[in-house]
Amino acid sequence: MDLILANRALLDHHAPPGGAAGPAAATGGLVEAVRPVLVPWDGASGTTWIGAGRGPHDRAWTDAAGFELLDTPAGPIRHQRLYLGESDWRGHYAEVANGFFWPLLHLVRVDLPEKLPYYPTPEPPTDAAWAAYERVNGAFAAAALAAGGEVCWVHDYQLALVPAMLREGGFAGRTGYFLHTPFPSLAVAEPWLPPPARARFAAWLGGILGADLAGVQTEADADRLREAAQRLCGARVEGPDLRLNGRLVRIAAFPAGIDADGLAQQAPAAALPPALPHDPSLPLVVGLERADYTKGVPERLAAVAAALEGGARFAYAGFSAPTRPGVPAYDALQAECERLAAGAARLAAERGLPFVQGREALAWSEVLALLREADVVFTASLADGMNLVPLQAAVAQGSRPAAERGVVLAGRDAGVASAYAGFEADGLAPFDPLKPEHASRALREALEGRPGRVSDRLVAAVRERDAHAWGRTFLAALDGA
Repeated sequence: MDLILANRALLDHHAPPGGAAGPAAATGGLVEAVRPVLVPWDGASGTTWIGAGRGPHDRAWTDAAGFELLDTPAGPIRHQRLYLGESDWRGHYAEVANGFFWPLLHLVRVDLPEKLPYYPTPEPPTDAAWAAYERVNGAFAAAALAAGGEVCWVHDYQLALVPAMLREGGFAGRTGYFLHTPFPSLAVAEPWLPPPARARFAAWLGGILGADLAGVQTEADADRLREAAQRLCGARVEGPDLRLNGRLVRIAAFPAGIDADGLAQQAPAAALPPALPHDPSLPLVVGLERADYTKGVPERLAAVAAALEGGARFAYAGFSAPTRPGVPAYDALQAECERLAAGAARLAAERGLPFVQGREALAWSEVLALLREADVVFTASLADGMNLVPLQAAVAQGSRPAAERGVVLAGRDAGVASAYAGFEADGLAPFDPLKPEHASRALREALEGRPGRVSDRLVAAVRERDAHAWGRTFLAALDGA
């Protein structure tokens, strides 16, 4: 592995060198998936990670070109931070990546902005914002071209223009691209793609098709990508791949995994949050995710309230970590979550049942303990590239005796539901969070251990398909592309 390009750094520096506070490791699905495939830097070869320098003290740690060595569990890696102007960053990140692409990319089956009052409409980028997006992608491409190498692995929707820029710049190695989000249905997204926005989306997709290999999470994502490439970019389908401008671009699904071995070692000794009110005689329902409008937090809270009204007795602990500060679209989500949480908390109090819905980022050890001890891990993503929480929950649950394990619920349009189809009786139960009766029924059945608790078969499958296997499989496919 030579180059990894990701919008964000592997970690941010929140204190100057020698300060008491250590660096804050990045979180989220991308970092969780990529971390195990890092190759130690030996001074001449290994992984170089290129990401934006957004930590308040990053400059104090890097040289004039943004380089530093970072310690990781795999050994030191070389890291380059790109210091981007605030105007460019705002246009690239807040307006284009998160104001337009993030809500658009999750429209895989349902027109979510039309159906849900809190789900934002994809805002077509202004010319100025799109120019900033191009400049930021260009800065990443220029850094990769300067670094060189045999392999460049570009990650996610923020950097989709980079593969084509690398090709135009004469990058001599192989270029792989992986989309960690879903790929949208063009039919569902069509209302939000008037001519200017449609052209931006086509340019975004054309950037991806500059890669030798474009990977997505599921076969359904791959099918939607191929359809869009035909209609928007004039590509021709050849088997599973695409031919465009005389080149063959490999298209394939690579369901992301987790660092299962590391999680399995940490989970047994992890301690629950000290302030968690929990009656051990009651089943524990746990919800953990980023506070994002794609994650179905309102739908989960509504299902919890419906189950309480129906007479179910359980303790509930939900924590949604704040995400993407400064993006206004999250205000409506927070208001809806607060309204529903207040109603569910009132019902729980009337019945003398513990209820917590926090808006905070827990320590990783506390997350593991909650996933391990839950009788129901309730994820409700409306759409998701993969959603790694169900996989983390399965491995954490594996440290308990089989008869004491719980059930993991997953939204039907999360990649994990299709990647692990056939494991419904093994404790990974999909449901439709957009249908209230489905969500409340799924919770009631899970509280009774139906259709089955987390099994050794599920745990073994998650461990076999871990992040190491995901990285090896992708890089092997790229080597043969």
